[in-house]
Amino acid sequence: MNDQDKTKEELIQELIALRQSVSELKTANSSCILNEHELNLIIEDRTTALKESNDRLVQEIVKHQQTEIALKAAQEQLQTVLAAVPGTVSWVSSDLHYIEVNQKLADMFGMPREDFAGKSIGFLGASSEFNDFLEEFFESSNLETSREIISIVHGEVRNYLVVAEKYNKNQAAFVVGIDITERKRAENDLINAKEQLQTVLAAVPGTVSWISSDLCYIEVNQKLADIFGMPREEFMGKNIGFLGTSSEFNKFVENFFASSEPEIIGEIVSQIHGELRNYLIVAEKYNKNQAAFVVGIDITERKQAEQNLLAAKEKLETALEAVPGMVSWINSDLTYIEVNQQLADIFKRPQKDFIGQDIGFIDKSSEFNTLIQEFFTSYQQEITSEITSSYDNKTKNYLIVARKYNHNQAAFVVGIDITERRQAESDLGATQEQLGAILEAVPGIVSWISSDLHYLGVNKHLAETYNLPKEAFIGQNIGFLKASQEFSEFMSQFFASPAQDDCREVSAHVNGVSRNYLIVSQKYAGGKAAFAVGIDITDRKDAEAALKQAEERYRTIFENAVEGIFQATPDGYFISVNPALARIYGYDSPEEMITNLTSLQHQLYGNPEKRFQFMEILREQDVVVNYHSQVYRRDSSLIWTSENARAVRDRDGQLIRYEGTVEDITERKQAQEALQRANQQLETKVEERTAALKESNRLLMMEVTERQRVETALRKSEAELRVLFEAMTDVITVFDAKGRYVKILSTNSEVLYSPINELIGKSVYEVLPPQQANLFMINIQRVLNTRETVNLEYNLLVNPQNGNIQKPNSLWGISCKVPNYNSSSSPPYPYSPLPNPHEVWFTANISPLPDNCVIWVARNITERKRVLDALQRAEEKYRSIFENTAEGIFQTSPEGYFISANPALVKMYGCSSEADLKSQMTDIAQQLYVNPNRRSEFIAALENHGSISFFESEVYRVDGSIIWISENARVVRNADGEILYYEGTIQDITKRKSVESALRLEQEKSDRLLLNILPAKIAEKLKQNQHPIAKRFENVTILFADIVDFTGFSARISPNQLVDMLNRIFSAFDQLTEQHDLEKIKTIGDSYMVVGGLPAARDDHAEAIAEMAIDMQQAIPKFLNDLGKPFQIRIGINTGTVVAGVIGTKKFI
Repeated sequence: MNDQDKTKEELIQELIALRQSVSELKTANSSCILNEHELNLIIEDRTTALKESNDRLVQEIVKHQQTEIALKAAQEQLQTVLAAVPGTVSWVSSDLHYIEVNQKLADMFGMPREDFAGKSIGFLGASSEFNDFLEEFFESSNLETSREIISIVHGEVRNYLVVAEKYNKNQAAFVVGIDITERKRAENDLINAKEQLQTVLAAVPGTVSWISSDLCYIEVNQKLADIFGMPREEFMGKNIGFLGTSSEFNKFVENFFASSEPEIIGEIVSQIHGELRNYLIVAEKYNKNQAAFVVGIDITERKQAEQNLLAAKEKLETALEAVPGMVSWINSDLTYIEVNQQLADIFKRPQKDFIGQDIGFIDKSSEFNTLIQEFFTSYQQEITSEITSSYDNKTKNYLIVARKYNHNQAAFVVGIDITERRQAESDLGATQEQLGAILEAVPGIVSWISSDLHYLGVNKHLAETYNLPKEAFIGQNIGFLKASQEFSEFMSQFFASPAQDDCREVSAHVNGVSRNYLIVSQKYAGGKAAFAVGIDITDRKDAEAALKQAEERYRTIFENAVEGIFQATPDGYFISVNPALARIYGYDSPEEMITNLTSLQHQLYGNPEKRFQFMEILREQDVVVNYHSQVYRRDSSLIWTSENARAVRDRDGQLIRYEGTVEDITERKQAQEALQRANQQLETKVEERTAALKESNRLLMMEVTERQRVETALRKSEAELRVLFEAMTDVITVFDAKGRYVKILSTNSEVLYSPINELIGKSVYEVLPPQQANLFMINIQRVLNTRETVNLEYNLLVNPQNGNIQKPNSLWGISCKVPNYNSSSSPPYPYSPLPNPHEVWFTANISPLPDNCVIWVARNITERKRVLDALQRAEEKYRSIFENTAEGIFQTSPEGYFISANPALVKMYGCSSEADLKSQMTDIAQQLYVNPNRRSEFIAALENHGSISFFESEVYRVDGSIIWISENARVVRNADGEILYYEGTIQDITKRKSVESALRLEQEKSDRLLLNILPAKIAEKLKQNQHPIAKRFENVTILFADIVDFTGFSARISPNQLVDMLNRIFSAFDQLTEQHDLEKIKTIGDSYMVVGGLPAARDDHAEAIAEMAIDMQQAIPKFLNDLGKPFQIRIGINTGTVVAGVIGTKKFI
């Protein structure tokens, strides 16, 4: 019906109804606005809580992911360390079953690692000692132990050093086995060598005694008793010094027992029946170092012979070394036998080219050829002559000295180049005249002074200085002028010292004026006189004083300047800086700054490109002014500086250094920047105000539309919030101040309240165990009192059948989804203890709400706790291996510095800590290895093979001592194949090397001892323990010789002269013995015994002995007695059958 068709009354009724509807609509709109405000507050609170909860959820997820990554890295690191351990590794439970083994142990027995898990440690039947060791270890209270055991591996007996350490509350043990079979074999070889030495010593014809550590005899052999004419029983229990024959022997044994050495060798002197005798003493401890076995061998004759032989050798070597020319040995047929290196070098030929050649084959000196030819045709035994020789177009003068030997069939010829001497003789006169002229021209005082401090002569300058003639000084004491006490003291001290030259500055009074002189003095004439030169340095001293004052003034300016001042090398190192520059850059001293700033471009400049630009300007213009840049202070803060610098060059234009000043302009820069920011902010505020007015107008226009949108958005927000809660995994509960459940929000949590209505209104004391209920109440009150959010971790015991929280009165109020670990399932981490499967862990955020309530948002973190515990156990397991293994473990960079090192390696290299090792050894190749090339060999082997084993080297400890090490290492690369670092293990093998060296030394000692006493073949048989060593020789010729009237001769001369004469005669006979390949048996007084045909048989034994007798007769006239007459000898020769060998402990006869 249209309004035109309505009556007036109907229109009035509709108008009244419309006004009433408008009124009701306004009332409803006001109520809606009020409800909208309250709803906005609730949404805002819930949105804030939800955002905080969501943020914490994200943090937990990140932490969980980080934990898993860390666990994985720790496991990989553990596997890397285990792979580098050069031995077997196993984990054994307290019931003696394998938990796990490393790959090396599995490979040893050719089995996969999985076959060991769960089996008894004795299932292989390889070592009962290993089984007993671990059984005793678990029964004991020790946390760690070690033992050497024997194991059968593939039918071979092997020795192992086993180290074990308990973990997991002593329910399991970590066991490492290191193969020490080679070391044990070396030790056994050393024991066998010692036994062999004892056998050898038993055959030595010397004294033997057993001595206790309190220096008393336990027992002696018969020979020692016979020497002193006493029964052996009288020695027992007496002090070793009771005979008073040798204090050296007493001190030797006393020092031996005081030392840690197990054995020792030394020589002592003892007085036997009034005669001094030399003895070689060999001592070895036994019975745990409480006693020693001592052997003494009389080496008096050998010592005398050695001294005489040594003296002869020294004389010969000294003579040959002193020969400053060519040496040759020439046959009587004028061919070379041998030449020295100098002769070969002169003619640029190898030495071997001369052997057998005629002496004229070089054709350099016919005089030499004629001289040697005439020498061999003459009866002269030696000649001296001068000749000339030409080569390289030069004429040389030589002094030739020749002497015949080998029955005049050869000659020893020495040629000394005297060309320069001849030239020097001719030049000497002229030189002496020049020297006199030079000394007169020396601008200083010159004097010659005797060791009794008297003048021998002075130069003209010294005489004129004191206005005296030169003759007035000669014979006078050097202090007669009273001019310089310092000079007199200097010369006195110089003559008293062993120095051949010296210098000193002295002061002297010359004509009443104090002058400074630099005195240089040098001795001559065997130290009986000295040549002294004095240079007047008075002007130089004055200049030095002035320079010092100037330097002090400059230093004051340099030290106290406000601006920084520097000098730097062209390659970027500071040479010097002043304190102001050190303060600008944040250092305590200039020295500290110079030490720490080694790369200005990368350490100092905030933008390294600025340093490059700065250097480009300097190179092009030689000067930079007011150059602004940002630099790092020591604390890494950035400041602005202004630099002025110039290049300093030498006279040739070569760059020496840069120097300049630095000013801190940070405050000026900050003021400029602050002014610029203020201008920008002012402009921004004007623009913001204009925009705000426009925005306010726009917002007013949009307000009506926005209010209509609110109701729709509110409904949508509630739906989204509901969906968000349903997607959350947290438990959200609201508690009041008394701990009562006010509201439980429904979420997708693992913890479910069932039924929820039964919990609303109940107190936490009715739902939770007392301890957890108290924890809840304490934190609820804390949040309400502080109005701050509290973070909390706690655990609840959960029934494994239904997941309810257990209370003492068996009231179940919360059900919880937790992992069900039964006895048959595998734990999440192999062979590691798990958290109690009945225990669930939560983390909660408790925040305040209006109306004196709190919101409790809890999350199940049981899985995270399990992962963290597993990670901690893995880290402890790795750390235990790393910290306690007996071998060194390392990681080094390709550049040659340590990345990490375990305590064993730190101790091995003598450092106090890992940090100490890293700081002291920054270049492994140069600082660690004795051979610097060894590091390169180590890296080359690694790069070729990927890993190396038993890489032995000598290295320095930090105290400078040297040890032997054996390295096992591998290369660690990234995904692109680039080398990251080297890692591995190091073993100290110094003791093993010492044992090997000791074994070699002992064998060499025993060999030398035998060869000094016995012929080589007999000594070899004795070493093979052939007893007795005696053999029948059918055809042997023996020669006995003695000196006629030796008794009368010995009565007329002293013992020393007698021994010297016998040594000379017998030494000549010894040379004949070697020449005829005979065997010297012994000498008794003046008797000499030699044999042919043994120990090696020969057909010409009689002829050789006969020739020996003839040569002895020809040699003896060369020796004269005290009356000037030649000696005569008697010779007896006999041929027949003999039995010869070692009988008892006597010498070969």
